[in-house]
Amino acid sequence: TSFFQKNKGDSVQQRQDEFIKSVLQVTGPVVRLNPLVSELFERLHLVFFRSATHLGDSNSIKSAVLSEIGQIRFPSYTVMRSPDLFASRDAVVQYKQLVEVGYEMEVLLTSLVKETEQHMKGWEMFVEHQSEWHMLLETLRRPKSPAQKVGGIEQMSRVYWRRHFTAGWALARIAERGARFAANTKQFARERDVLESLLSQDAFRLGKRGEWHERLILLHTTHLRPKGTSVEARAQTAEALERAKRACVRALDDVHVNRISLHAISRQLRTIETKLGVSPDERIEHPRMCVEWQMPLERVVFGMRVRNIRRGPSVWDGSDGIPCSVEQLALWRYRELGYTGIHSENTLATTLFVLLFWDIVFCPLPGVLDTEYQSQPLDMGSESFYFSRRAMIEQRLAEISDGHFVQSIGDVYEKQHGVECVGVSWDLPCDQLQTIASCLGGQRLSAICRVLATEYRLKRSGFPDLCLWNAQTKHILFAEVKGPNDKLSETQRDWLDILVTSKIDVEVCHVRDGDARDTENV
Repeated sequence: TSFFQKNKGDSVQQRQDEFIKSVLQVTGPVVRLNPLVSELFERLHLVFFRSATHLGDSNSIKSAVLSEIGQIRFPSYTVMRSPDLFASRDAVVQYKQLVEVGYEMEVLLTSLVKETEQHMKGWEMFVEHQSEWHMLLETLRRPKSPAQKVGGIEQMSRVYWRRHFTAGWALARIAERGARFAANTKQFARERDVLESLLSQDAFRLGKRGEWHERLILLHTTHLRPKGTSVEARAQTAEALERAKRACVRALDDVHVNRISLHAISRQLRTIETKLGVSPDERIEHPRMCVEWQMPLERVVFGMRVRNIRRGPSVWDGSDGIPCSVEQLALWRYRELGYTGIHSENTLATTLFVLLFWDIVFCPLPGVLDTEYQSQPLDMGSESFYFSRRAMIEQRLAEISDGHFVQSIGDVYEKQHGVECVGVSWDLPCDQLQTIASCLGGQRLSAICRVLATEYRLKRSGFPDLCLWNAQTKHILFAEVKGPNDKLSETQRDWLDILVTSKIDVEVCHVRDGDARDTENV
């Protein structure tokens, strides 16, 4: 009888025993590890690799072994290990315990929303640590002594990065997940309180503040807004909308809110003002408002779709008769217009960025290059990456703007080729990268690099699919390809807006099903 076929009278335990017996017939004898040994290895993994990733989800040990036996190479850099990253053994133990709680909560969040018991369990896990979170907030509100104050943006950024390995950072993640469980169990007033507590501090998880503001505004306008049409209900609705409007202004004032969230919050504010009946001349004008994206030109091309593919990305008849992706089909159409092109997506932008900033990325700063087995500094995706290196980055951006970049790409490519490095695709030929960079020119290439230097975690995705150029005319064009029913994501819209405002030619290419090329807009 199959394990997956339930027989009447079979208990869950009986079926599990049968399943285990079937597995053992395939695997043979197995060994159960002593939990204390597993705990030791997990703690060693955390302390040595500075990784809060669950040991079962991490490749750190595997990568280190492969490096030692010569199977992979990591970049050469000066290791600057921070011996005082953890204040004490107790600090390590507490941090690890809280990280594990956050990991368990993350697993519970993968449950379907209708599985209420799982989400209530997650909420209860937050409640168990709620007093610790509130005590931490009280500590953060106390005035700092002169000795505790930190001067200089670079030093502040390094202090901020070290907080990733404190109990406070882990508690902030638990609180953030607690808010999501409150939402999934429709405890909207409690969700609001948790979000307000997260926004009341600026010590942890600054990159998430935009999302917290967006959700809080939505709570005021929708879930906490009274229902009904009575006079009292309408008055309460107006009060809720006024609170939401103030929350929008507060979010716009928050310097840690990223561009994508600013666009969403700006649109929320305009919608709220419309519902409140605010006249156009009385609407709030804020210097950080971004109501509309600057969108590029659009192109429509046609192709014949393969009909017998039911799942996965759409498949099309290529110009050579071989089935291809929607991006490859668009690439064929652009080649007919005289372009040379590649389907590179984000790897082109991140590869150029890392090659041009190699020495800065692997600059020996305290606490970010702690082992010789790193393909990136530990703070690469953090808000502190730019500010910790601001002077060096700004100088390099100026050099790129002045036209000093083609030789740098070649030198780094030749010296570092093949090493494991975040963002770099060695499949892109060096001469091709240099040609693309030359077609972009210093100022436009610098604009792309600035975005990645300041918001690498957010902007390492969403870059247009195709890079197209004409080496003779030095003209370059980027294209985001969309098949039938595909829509632009917010990150893609943001990149398109950035490219348009940087005077870089870009367009959205819509691929439609049908044989009507004579109607394509070229």
